[in-house]
Amino acid sequence: MKLRISVRGVFWTLVGLLLVFHLAGGWYFSGELIRDGFVPDPEAIELVSGDYELEQVVYTSPLGEMDAWYLPAEGSTWVLHIHGKGASPAEAEPLFAALQDEGYPQLTITYRNDEGQPFDPSGYYQYGATEWQDISAAADYAVENGAESLVLSGFSTGAAHAMAFLSREPREIVIGTLMDSPNVDFGETVDYAASQRELPVIPANVPPTLSATAKFLTSLRIGVNWKAIDYTVDAERAIRRPVLIHHGTADLSVPLSQSLELVETDPGLIRLIQVEGAGHVESYDVDRQKYIEEVLGFLQDLG
Repeated sequence: MKLRISVRGVFWTLVGLLLVFHLAGGWYFSGELIRDGFVPDPEAIELVSGDYELEQVVYTSPLGEMDAWYLPAEGSTWVLHIHGKGASPAEAEPLFAALQDEGYPQLTITYRNDEGQPFDPSGYYQYGATEWQDISAAADYAVENGAESLVLSGFSTGAAHAMAFLSREPREIVIGTLMDSPNVDFGETVDYAASQRELPVIPANVPPTLSATAKFLTSLRIGVNWKAIDYTVDAERAIRRPVLIHHGTADLSVPLSQSLELVETDPGLIRLIQVEGAGHVESYDVDRQKYIEEVLGFLQDLG
């Protein structure tokens, strides 16, 4: 009888310790998650120059005026570049000259929470949940200035903004989408980062249960709806036109599995190019000429 009580006591002691560990650790990691994943920390926006023509313009979003760069060209199919979280419109620069030379006008935009731009009313990044309205406004600007068709080009979290726009406001004018290292399920991205992170003191990585606790507490603290920012779930409804994805096999920020999930939605409509050894948004650096040729080939196939 005493042994049974002792075993039971040890069991409930361990349960209590695990609960305390998850609550304390979850609260700590949720604080870091909020700071690193949701509190705006934008890159400084510096005007770039190169072998291309570029103009500074302004488009009007629901929050007010937003800065953008326009690269003129003779065609009527515009490419709308959407940079990733914490980056700037310059993220699309590797494509500027090649697309302009081939006759594709380009609009590379800022959006809410970027340096010098209006803040989201929540004060946080929303991973497409509100940013899609800025994409919609930029699309309006393109149409008002001569675009007859539009290709979205999303880098990392910019792809999430594009997916949010496509699912909430499908437009016939959008004839295709380019994605580079798409961060289209931020909840999975958080788990992926946690799996690579070591716990303090204990020689082990953050377990999935602790990551789940941190996300739950983050939802309580700042109202994050993780399901709403998982665009792999709604991909079948959002993606109606061809998509070209570049994703590096050595991406330690956004798991390749997210791109694989998108392809499973419609393998005939979505093409994934896995770039061996490329890190996050670094496919272009592995083989620049091949990357450009693949993007131009995709655009030409769209007609």
